[in-house]
Amino acid sequence: MKWKLFANFAEVAGEREIEIKMDNVVTVEGALEDLFDQIPTLRELVMDEEMKVHEHVQILCNGEEVRGEKFSKLAIEDGDELAIIPPMSGG
Repeated sequence: MKWKLFANFAEVAGEREIEIKMDNVVTVEGALEDLFDQIPTLRELVMDEEMKVHEHVQILCNGEEVRGEKFSKLAIEDGDELAIIPPMSGG
């Protein structure tokens, strides 16, 4: 399973893709915790003080946004692709 990181998340991590071993990861939330174990500085960019994903940050699993209850319950499999997308600005 791999994480794709974009913009400032990739800069902080030093790479755009990070492989996560599926030893004990079964949910998106668990995979995110595993990512934070590898790159602790990402936590404050992705999570708020209440340990919830910032409203302006998107977490995707195979291209679908994961929010709310789904975040802690959606089971992931070894071939899944997760992504963290920062806020987009435009004009």
